[in-house]
Amino acid sequence: MRRGGAVVATVVALSACSVQAEEPPGTAPTYSVPPVTAVAPQVEGAERIRLPVLARDSAERRARRLTVRVRNVSCLGVATGSGFAIAPDVLVTNRHVLAGASAVEVSTWNGKSLRATFSAVGVLGDVGVAVIKGKLPLVGAFGKAPGEGAPINAIGYPLGGPLTISPGVVVDRVDGGRLGVPGAVVRVTADVRPGNSGGPLLNRRGRIVGIVYAIERATGLGLAIPVDTFRRLVRIGGYEDVPPCGSE
Repeated sequence: MRRGGAVVATVVALSACSVQAEEPPGTAPTYSVPPVTAVAPQVEGAERIRLPVLARDSAERRARRLTVRVRNVSCLGVATGSGFAIAPDVLVTNRHVLAGASAVEVSTWNGKSLRATFSAVGVLGDVGVAVIKGKLPLVGAFGKAPGEGAPINAIGYPLGGPLTISPGVVVDRVDGGRLGVPGAVVRVTADVRPGNSGGPLLNRRGRIVGIVYAIERATGLGLAIPVDTFRRLVRIGGYEDVPPCGSE
């Protein structure tokens, strides 16, 4: 969907958000993202739409149990992102959260630590999966891809800190080709920050409707891969081994 002229923007990947080196290197790892062109301005009046808040009962508890912190140990140091379970031992996150990892560690809402035994990344788009040694607390259920104006909640561990639930709405559904994803992408008003990468975008019923992957620098909007694009990318592209450290 286009709403007005195109503007130049950059997308900030949300991986590696609490970065520190272990033994050398002495400098923190950096992640560069190529400039992209936005395809639509923020929907006029989006800030006036009433935002949803997950109920302080089962929906919020499910969101907390579903979402995990992902720790990437690589030659560059240690970086963190977010992820969620689609099977008791299968985790979905972003490609750039897993890239270069020599070890992938997962922390659950109750402090339990698990380790990945196998990881792969999508051939197309910013998609990654990891097979976990052990059982994840909760397996998520997918909902329908969200359209413009749909209320959502972005769940994750911004800056590697405590889990947050950030309400917002879908601003628009745009062509992701200019935003680093070969398919439709949704832009959202939810507050997403470095560390939210790979976390789920949930609807009011707590169902997974997207995967957070970046921030659009020009507007400050969050970017997410909707579930229909996620399924399409996996179906037509498949997975490959995690790229070695320093390759991305």
